[in-house]
Formats: sequence, C-alpha cells, structure tokens
Amino acid sequence: MNGKQLACVVLLLIVGVIVYAARMVHGNTVATVAEAMAAQDAAHAAERAKDDANTILLYTKEKSRELQRFLTAWKPQIMRVDSRQEVEEAIQATTRGRGIFVVSQKFEDKRTPEGPMIARRVMASMVVEDEYSKVMNWLGDLEQKMPLVRITSCRLSAASSGRQVHMEVAMEMPLVDLNADPSGATKKKS
Repeated sequence: MNGKQLACVVLLLIVGVIVYAARMVHGNTVATVAEAMAAQDAAHAAERAKDDANTILLYTKEKSRELQRFLTAWKPQIMRVDSRQEVEEAIQATTRGRGIFVVSQKFEDKRTPEGPMIARRVMASMVVEDEYSKVMNWLGDLEQKMPLVRITSCRLSAASSGRQVHMEVAMEMPLVDLNADPSGATKKKS
C-alpha cells in the first residue's frame, strides 16, 4: 500500500470514528430530550395533584372550622356531665327544683358500639306524678339543663285527680369523652 492509500484508510477511519461519535451523541441527546419531556409531564401532573390537594385542604379547613365552632358552642354542655352520678344528680336536682313527685326512678350504665368518643350512655327510667303544668315545665327544665339528653319514650296518662298526670319517661344521656381519638387508634406511650 502506498502513502495515498494509507492516508485514505486513516481518513476513512477518522470519518468512521466521527460518525460513530455523532450517532452516540445524537442517541444520548434523544434519550435526554425524552427524559426531559417525561420529567416535564411528571412536573405538570404533580402541579395538578398539588392544586387538587390544595382544593381539598381548603374544603377540609372550611368544614373543620364549622365543626370547631360547633364544638366550641357545645363543649361546656358536654363537659358539664361526664359520669353516671352527675347525670343522676342533675336529673334529681331538676325534680327537686320543680317539686315533682317521683314514683320511681332507675339509672343504669350501658356501653355503646359508637366508638371511643361515646363509649357509654346513662339510661334513666322515671315515673312521675304531678300537675300537668309542673310536669311539662320540669321536662323543659331538664332539656335546658341537659340538652344532650334524648327522650326515648314518654307516656302520659291521667292520674288519680283531674289536674294531675302520670308520666313514664325513658331517656338516655351520652357520656362524651372529648379526649378520645375518634379514629379508635390507641396511642403509644413513649
């Protein structure tokens, strides 16, 4: 091989190396552009997810603000009575305050499946006899003093005299524990 042929072969090798390097650089560029496009798509998706999460957060804050106002208004009522004895004392205080004749009364504790915040209820059954207006005013006083009381049954009938009524009333009072975790999860002690 003469010098010209050798120079052509060397030149051909150099051109081949340049073409090979150009293809490698082009392949890397295409891969990098594809990665950049995928990253840009992921960034747009993350931005949409962030906007959705912010919308949900604002909705949840507004809803919890409403619940916080409700809790603030009712917390004194809830905290007023937190044991069976306090329920009994409050009911008996209203009967004494109105001078209602109590024929019989029964109080009992019941566990409820409603979760840790309302784990117990006090069930009260009472039979009272007195004037109609006194009995109705007593029931109103009871509702005013203990607004969480739910009357489950109430039967009115005539008593021995014309102005008196015989009332059999059953009620329940939930004992709310505001310190309980509403999700029911137990807290670990550290």
